[in-house]
Amino acid sequence: MKFVHRVSKGSKFNQIYIPREMENVFDIGDLVEVKLLEKSLKLYYSNNLLKLTEFKEKLIREIFSFLSKFKEIEQIFVVGSFLIQKIEYNDIDIIIIMDNKKLEEIVYNKLVDKFNLKFHLITITKNSFYYLKQVCPLTRSMFYYGVSNKEFEILPRKTDKKHINFLLMMPEDLLEINVNSRVFYDNIRRLITIERFLEGKDEDPIKVDNELKILTGDILFGYIKNNDNLDIKEMKKLREIIKMKLGKINKLLK
Repeated sequence: MKFVHRVSKGSKFNQIYIPREMENVFDIGDLVEVKLLEKSLKLYYSNNLLKLTEFKEKLIREIFSFLSKFKEIEQIFVVGSFLIQKIEYNDIDIIIIMDNKKLEEIVYNKLVDKFNLKFHLITITKNSFYYLKQVCPLTRSMFYYGVSNKEFEILPRKTDKKHINFLLMMPEDLLEINVNSRVFYDNIRRLITIERFLEGKDEDPIKVDNELKILTGDILFGYIKNNDNLDIKEMKKLREIIKMKLGKINKLLK
């Protein structure tokens, strides 16, 4: 992309800077051609996210620039612990809005090949994205802290009982089946997030973690977050927390 313009002098908006050492080359009134070589990539922060370090911003810009080569991708987000933790993150969570989900594996493999980093990639279709931003507590929590290549907003919440009941299926199963401790961590966080959504509170994942730590205690919280082995007593306590949260949520749904 390029345009033709005459050199002028002054402080008008959108004037182009000419380096001092080239003032003898370009005179006022000269006709010049301006060509776009590389587009500046702006980062759009969620309202709740603090300014990132220069290193993280640079990496995110590089990721967005690389992914922009895929014309099927409509919007890109970086979310998760990479944004809110200094070093305590395992991978970089990326959400792409794209209707062609068949490209997900190709995009993921090319990301890994390009950056040699661990990524967690989620693909959401455009229609689903609009719907989930309103009705899904988990989606709203993911985007509470986020950076995108385009402007975005979280829409006012709407309660969809069918969707909430779908989200409750896995926590309900944990009352009967044995799984590793990290699954308990993820699903109790899920229940806290759903409860906050139904109560009209924000879905801040930091507040969710803080509540989980209060419910379990610091030691058990560390066990389930790090996927450590649990004894029978600890499993029983976690199931009691799940029962309590399920009871509160079912009352809120009535």
